[in-house]
Amino acid sequence: MVVLRILIPSKEIFAAFYIFQESDFGDPVSGTIIVHCDKDYGGHTKDSEVDFVDNELDLINLVVDKVVDLEPDVITGWEVQNASWGYLAARGRSFGLQIDILISRAPPRAVASSEQWDTRHTTTFHVAGRHVFNLWRVMRSELSLNTYSFENVVFHVLGRRTPKFSSRTLSTWCKSTASYHNFLLLKYFRGRAAMNLEILNQSEVLTKTAEFARVFGIDFYSVISRGSQFKVESFMARIAKPESFVLLSPSKKDVGKQNAAECIPLILEPQSAFYSSPLVVLDFQSLYPSIMVSRNYCYSTCLGRVVDFQGKNKFGVVDELPRIPGLLGKLREHITVSPNGLIFVKSHVRQGLLPRMLTELLDTRVMVKTAMKGVKSDKILTRILNARQLGLKYIANVTYGYTSASFSGRMPAVEIADAIVQSGRETLEKAIRLIHQTTKWNAEVVYGDTDSLFIYLPGRTKEQAFLVGQEIADTITRENPKPMILKFEKVYHPCVLLAKKRYVGWRFERPGDTPSFDAKGIETVRRDGIRAARIMTEKCLKILFRTQDLSEIKEYCCETWTKLLKGKLPVQDFMFAKEVRLGTYSDDVPPPPGVAVAARKMLLDPNDELQYGDRIPYVIARGLPGTRLVDRAMDPLDFLENSHMTLDAPYYITRVLIPPLERIFNLIGADVRQWYNEMPRPKGLEVVSPSKGDPMGVVISDRLSIYEHFDAAHCLLCGDYTRQGICGDCRDDTQVSGAGLLSNIRHAEVQLVNTHRICGTCCGLSPAEPVSCVSLDCPWLFSRKRADDKAGLINDLVQQVRTIEVTSGTYSDKNENQ
Repeated sequence: MVVLRILIPSKEIFAAFYIFQESDFGDPVSGTIIVHCDKDYGGHTKDSEVDFVDNELDLINLVVDKVVDLEPDVITGWEVQNASWGYLAARGRSFGLQIDILISRAPPRAVASSEQWDTRHTTTFHVAGRHVFNLWRVMRSELSLNTYSFENVVFHVLGRRTPKFSSRTLSTWCKSTASYHNFLLLKYFRGRAAMNLEILNQSEVLTKTAEFARVFGIDFYSVISRGSQFKVESFMARIAKPESFVLLSPSKKDVGKQNAAECIPLILEPQSAFYSSPLVVLDFQSLYPSIMVSRNYCYSTCLGRVVDFQGKNKFGVVDELPRIPGLLGKLREHITVSPNGLIFVKSHVRQGLLPRMLTELLDTRVMVKTAMKGVKSDKILTRILNARQLGLKYIANVTYGYTSASFSGRMPAVEIADAIVQSGRETLEKAIRLIHQTTKWNAEVVYGDTDSLFIYLPGRTKEQAFLVGQEIADTITRENPKPMILKFEKVYHPCVLLAKKRYVGWRFERPGDTPSFDAKGIETVRRDGIRAARIMTEKCLKILFRTQDLSEIKEYCCETWTKLLKGKLPVQDFMFAKEVRLGTYSDDVPPPPGVAVAARKMLLDPNDELQYGDRIPYVIARGLPGTRLVDRAMDPLDFLENSHMTLDAPYYITRVLIPPLERIFNLIGADVRQWYNEMPRPKGLEVVSPSKGDPMGVVISDRLSIYEHFDAAHCLLCGDYTRQGICGDCRDDTQVSGAGLLSNIRHAEVQLVNTHRICGTCCGLSPAEPVSCVSLDCPWLFSRKRADDKAGLINDLVQQVRTIEVTSGTYSDKNENQ
């Protein structure tokens, strides 16, 4: 069920919109509750159940009645903290009503919960007996996006664009007496309520959460609200009970008294370079779980240390692990000694709980994935089985973390964690030695990270790399105990290794595959930069991989920088979107730009409070020399509304676009920054309307930099400098100039009509209704703005055409007289 409020100056709720669905595939039932007014909404509510009430209090009471009657297990809204259910609860408190109690299934009870944790991870709005989903925060954990606006999530989950209207537009429609505006208002909010439900169904959140709960053996909401240790312990407890084991519950003080961890994974420093020959990537399949299974590492199989540490046989939170003298000699053939000196009995003596649990998890996952292949036609069963195998995979991956949680662990054992990590480290070291000692392979390990190896094969072809890589994987797999498997992952050809966890290359998974661009850790896949940096870096790398021609890369870079300096690149490619965590920043230093933008929006609208961890879009505008970056950060909508504002091109080029390129091309001896310094700068910045008295179109005191105080007008046709709109050379050639101006007019008019038609159709507006969508996630917003700006020059172009016609007529008269 979803409740949305209309953002009008009054705090009172005017209407509530909800939608109810009994199951994932049942038909949804939608409804609307409206406070009586002098407008006729009856004709616009045929597809939805409508209830009219006398006042806001009756509306709130009817919402409560609807929840009680429909009896939903889950209630949700896009943002239930300050809007949706949270706002309904706040309005209810103004009438002395506790909404969360009124719609609950059980009496409220005191629960040890941190409000700060709820605010940052779930929601502070809780209902006893019902699950409350803060949908935007759920999507934040499900998807990896630059921004988590409603419109962007709809596009990536549902595959379609949806409009966004400002509070001002919605208020105008709400106050309007036009029946069409009333229709648009109801349609807008009903559609958003329905899309919330579609997002929930399409992302399979409920299905996955329910299956995870079954697999983990915990309640439904704990899947979302609890951490990995709770889930591992729930799984392990069910295996421990039949074996008559009781899980230990140490205090925080005992956990803090553990020995410090001694071992770290093997992460080699890569040999940073551009590799023109194939680079083979091998990866151990489930390395840590397979180590625990193959060597029987577990709490229940550990006999302590071979040699006491500081006079004690300390194990985890246990100060002294009892050990019978002479036992090790008697069990010499039945024990395994880990690299950190810990003793474990082999599986034929006692199979550990953790190895047994992991074996069952991995075997069951294989069975589930096999079953999925046989039921592809049954979508419901396929979704359930897929969620189940994901839950099994999750538990297997986080079991090691359960043993190594040395700060907030429920039953940590740092010695077991060290044994697992050091065994993994030794496994990689042995593999590296074997590769270097086998001369027929002529291979070199240039990078390794925890469970993977990057092997360079100089002078080999791609086909040879596949053969050698598979042979290396098979050989190393035979050298390790089961179920440890080294898998052949892919071949990079060519490839660039930058630093730890940062590399990029053409990826091949089979010899006959077409190459695919694969990157990790660099700007092409990072979300804290701008789209232009991702596009430019990827384009340069593709040119490098395809041609290895630095001159072509330099030409592309200079061309892109020139376009940016001329203001010819789209604004949406230069928007930052970084996480903002209000309440965690120091007052002693300037805040990050995104925080400043969010604070300014809250000053204008106190209800526009940012959610913790949300990503705020902003751009950097041009300003006076020495102006702080935080003062030049602007909301993109404000930037678009101020046509005299321009992007700070030098900042974007020198601080955002060049650094990632430098890190890559410095490896091959190219100086990208020198390319920019030696590049000729464009003379003009923009074509200015000749009919305006002020060539910059702004008040002198509002100009942002020194060259804005000078006339930068240019010819509307050729771009040469002139104060007359059209330069003398173009004016002399009247036929060509007239045709050019008419072509420009036609192009601007067609572009204006097309963009407004597309946006109007998407918004569901009539042709006579102005388009007021402000969705920053839609590229058509910026296209429409550019078309509007060009349309502003149409009158000036028409005037220039008339001037040329008059001039042409004068010349014709003179010629006739002669």
